[in-house]
Amino acid sequence: MLSRKSLITMAVLVSTSIMLFANEKPEPLMITNEIAIKASQPTNPPLEVETDFVEEDNKNLECLALNIYHESRSDSFAGKLAVADVTINRVQSNLFPNDICEVVKQTVTKINWKGNEVPVRNKCQFSWYCDGKSDAPREQHAWEESISIANTFMVSDQYQGITEGATHYHTRAINPVWVNDRGMRIVGIIGEHKFYRWH
Repeated sequence: MLSRKSLITMAVLVSTSIMLFANEKPEPLMITNEIAIKASQPTNPPLEVETDFVEEDNKNLECLALNIYHESRSDSFAGKLAVADVTINRVQSNLFPNDICEVVKQTVTKINWKGNEVPVRNKCQFSWYCDGKSDAPREQHAWEESISIANTFMVSDQYQGITEGATHYHTRAINPVWVNDRGMRIVGIIGEHKFYRWH
């Protein structure tokens, strides 16, 4: 019998494939509790589905896909895989939060004039999250590929380890001071980024 995670994954892939086959443009994140629950219910007997599990899984899939999209949408396929791998490496490290969304949205916060807690601009682990611009994906193909890669990382270990444990990276165009300040060791260059881990 397939696990709930496998059934959810199948529902996502089938719904995306149907939309692509029909040459339709899917809305971002065509994953809903309704789709996942329907796909995971056999005709006989009924299967109980944990809605909280489905919702949390969808949130983490979206966060990982957004990070892949904003950090590497113009990069090579390997470059996108490497960004996803670093995100997962951070989740698995005891130096970062143990949840994908918490890792992606890790930042320094402040209270704004409305009394809401908001990210401090340019103080995020991943710059796109607090650069003041809209986070909504605009490039359909890159967004679909980001969802596909995120889904692969969440349900299998097929590409995990491509960065050999790296938890940090930067584009090849810059040379940030934190590389030397934090005693980082370069792992290698994949696509448009240099990847690092602590000694």
